[in-house]
Amino acid sequence: MKIVVHKTVLSILLGLFLVVMATPLMAQVYKVVDKDGNVTFTDQPPGDGSKPVELAPISVIEAPKYEKKPAAVAEDGEGAEEMSLAQLRRIYGDLAIVSPQQEESVWRPDGPIPVAWSVGNALQPGMQVTIYLDGKMYTSTTQVMIPIAGLDRGEHTVKAELRDKRNRVVSASDSITFFVRQPGLYNRARIGPGGGG
Repeated sequence: MKIVVHKTVLSILLGLFLVVMATPLMAQVYKVVDKDGNVTFTDQPPGDGSKPVELAPISVIEAPKYEKKPAAVAEDGEGAEEMSLAQLRRIYGDLAIVSPQQEESVWRPDGPIPVAWSVGNALQPGMQVTIYLDGKMYTSTTQVMIPIAGLDRGEHTVKAELRDKRNRVVSASDSITFFVRQPGLYNRARIGPGGGG
């Protein structure tokens, strides 16, 4: 068993030696023409003492180097490439009013009614959300909750628009309809989740 392992190791070393020694010879190409005029190219030197054929140098084309563009928006908003409106709309297309909910009734509000909006990504510098109440602009803010006081009893609508630093509309929420109700003889507050409607 020891002799076989020893012979295997010797065979491997001999093979490596032959590869190293043959490398310069493998780079040479010889042209051989036989008695019938057939031309053969080989890496084996012919017996007639022919010299290797001079080959043209191999063409090498280096791959171009591509530089990665800087991030679209830096932390301070300076020195970065501005995103296109289409890119912004893909990122911020999920703007929504989350409170009040559609068709929600708010019974006898003692204070301001909170209007809250949500979007999946943090706002970039210069962006603002404009809140519309009953079709009229109420405020522009970056705060996710806006208290609205002094609403009369009845039906109201609220909508949000997200605008970039150039005041372009990036996205808009669906319009939410909600009701401010005061309990009375025929109109009593319902007990249950969300105050009922």
